[in-house]
Amino acid sequence: MHCNQRDSQTSMRLAKELPACVVVLIFISAIWFESDAYRYVAVGTLLPTAVYYFYRDFPSRTKVLIGYMGLLCIGWSLYVGARFAYSYLSHAELGIGSSEGIYLFPLLYPLSGYALFLAIRRPLIAVCGFILISFLVAVFSIDIPALLEGHRAETLLHNNPIHAAIAQGIIILCAVPFANYLLRGNVMSRGLRTGFFAVSLATVLICFINIYTLQSKGVWLALAIALPFQLILMAGLQGLGRRFAVLAGVIFLMAAISVTMAWDGIMAVADDTAHASAALLSDIFTGRGVIQSMDNAIHDNSAPASFRERLMLWASAILIWMKDPLFGHGVTWMHEWQTRAYPAAEYNLIHNGYLEIAVRYGAAGLIFYALLFSWAARQVWKASREQVIDPAAFQAYMAVLVFFCITVFSNSNIRLAIGESYMWFAAAFGFYCYYKRQSRNTVKVTTWI
Repeated sequence: MHCNQRDSQTSMRLAKELPACVVVLIFISAIWFESDAYRYVAVGTLLPTAVYYFYRDFPSRTKVLIGYMGLLCIGWSLYVGARFAYSYLSHAELGIGSSEGIYLFPLLYPLSGYALFLAIRRPLIAVCGFILISFLVAVFSIDIPALLEGHRAETLLHNNPIHAAIAQGIIILCAVPFANYLLRGNVMSRGLRTGFFAVSLATVLICFINIYTLQSKGVWLALAIALPFQLILMAGLQGLGRRFAVLAGVIFLMAAISVTMAWDGIMAVADDTAHASAALLSDIFTGRGVIQSMDNAIHDNSAPASFRERLMLWASAILIWMKDPLFGHGVTWMHEWQTRAYPAAEYNLIHNGYLEIAVRYGAAGLIFYALLFSWAARQVWKASREQVIDPAAFQAYMAVLVFFCITVFSNSNIRLAIGESYMWFAAAFGFYCYYKRQSRNTVKVTTWI
């Protein structure tokens, strides 16, 4: 009878948690299918979460607090909103740029972390769902003709191959720590553990293949840095045990075989860009200056057209930023963009996330986001050390953060669904860990809210 009661209680808890896990998976679904679903699910969940907090938890003396970083997020959003309103009302003739509302999102980061804190009690359910969906998407995304014939893969689930390659890279960096997690503990039945382990490794292998066929040089570079960083991090945190050594060896073997077999194709795609990049860096280090070196590369007809086009965008953005380096041009930056130095590059996507922030909000904006994600990473690290979360979560978090920061250098990911939802979730997860640490009394907060 007691067994039946326990089984019934377990089933009830699972029934309550499954909807929350589904919401989380929808929120991060831009990894699998590029859409704004994360915005709609956020509106549907954060409004009731806010009502719950202010009517139930806010009066309590034992409530979790958002701390100084939460206050900074609110302050930043108020600053962005006030500046937006001033520009719109006082300088309407200057126009408004695109994707300006995303800089208001930090207002929702602390509340999103609170929603995770309330609803997610068994993260393993959502993680298993993530792995299974990622496996199916990776299999669906295989473009056999592109692999055999050497041309760029078609993308059905993302807007272009670069976005798809970024998504596949994130999946790899999440699947590897999960496989390691399965090796470390008896978290489920042996059969399930073996099945999920096999699915995780298959997902990694298929994603390697997909990334190769998607021919995104920036993603190749980012993964070449982030994956070894992740394995080193895992070894440093848990030591070189036999099981980890086997897993690391398998991952290394997969990567080595993939690179060896694909080397000719990699060089055909990346060789010219690598040489042009090396020449640009050589010019900069010999003292010719960043802008002058970029101008020389832009006018070098031997450099790839796509490389020169990106340099035009970056040089134009840097020159605009330098007109107001501390606070940027706000939402009216597009007025400056109309008279940019290199109009031959006709996009208003700068293809560099850091410059996207800098032209709008200057060094102040870059510092805000650097502080936010440094703080979030620290909260995840401390939660891992204090056994509030599993170390695998920290291993995935840091590797994906490094990967994302590198890809942002050559793409405007922060203005795209995959980047917006990633930044939102990464910041919210930092707050989630902060609240979990408060609930365990492992951190002292001195703010009043």
